[in-house]
Amino acid sequence: MLFFRTTFLKVKKIIRGVPSKKILIVSIQKSGTHLIQNIMNEAGFEGIGVEKDTKMADFIGLEDSQYLWSHFAPSDEIQMALENGGESVYIIFNFRDPRDVLVSWFYWLHPNSDKSMHLHQDYMKKVYSHFTDDELIDIFIRNDKFREVEYNPIEHFRLSRALYFHPKVLNVSFEDLVGSNGGGSDDLQKKTIEVIFNYLKIKNVDVDKIAKNAFDKTSETFRKGKIGSYKKVLSPMQIKLFNKLHGDIIKQYGYVA
Repeated sequence: MLFFRTTFLKVKKIIRGVPSKKILIVSIQKSGTHLIQNIMNEAGFEGIGVEKDTKMADFIGLEDSQYLWSHFAPSDEIQMALENGGESVYIIFNFRDPRDVLVSWFYWLHPNSDKSMHLHQDYMKKVYSHFTDDELIDIFIRNDKFREVEYNPIEHFRLSRALYFHPKVLNVSFEDLVGSNGGGSDDLQKKTIEVIFNYLKIKNVDVDKIAKNAFDKTSETFRKGKIGSYKKVLSPMQIKLFNKLHGDIIKQYGYVA
């Protein structure tokens, strides 16, 4: 039965072709992925999640109202397609102050967290339960992995610079998107939404309606969604350590160390 279903899906992909616009949203984990997804959803788009090394073939079978999203920078194939400009590829890169990402990541994987989306997360919570909170934060700051495949968002700030510094990629920060609900600006939020759809060459979107529904506390991955929350969580020594190890990343992404 599984064979016939898999074959059917492959045939279905071939028949349906590819969307006229190949949209990929790359969001570093805990950077407010739900915000940009809600914005796209409110505009009538459906996001399809993909894993590492997104390829052009991943667009096969998508409809014009669908887009791909990932927590990983895409394959060289997609980056070159964007560079060549002939494949109607659009990449939006979503990020956040790395220190706020660190804090959100800490709470997301904390042993006492009631958030659970997959078995690996449950497994690592048990591993992390052997450490104090301060030890765990230091582990994340130092990118001290327990497994090679383990995702560390700070590492992916470095690996995503190929997107951040490319002129054809649209960079969108959490701080610009979150609006007053998260300590930002509603006007800036609306302007950023306009920029997103201008970049995608999509007209007639209701920016006010989209902005109103962007901030969603019911999202499964939502915690607080506030700008600068790291200042209340990290100790002066931890901030100093973070700045020492990752000050270059903080500055490269436009934040103040």
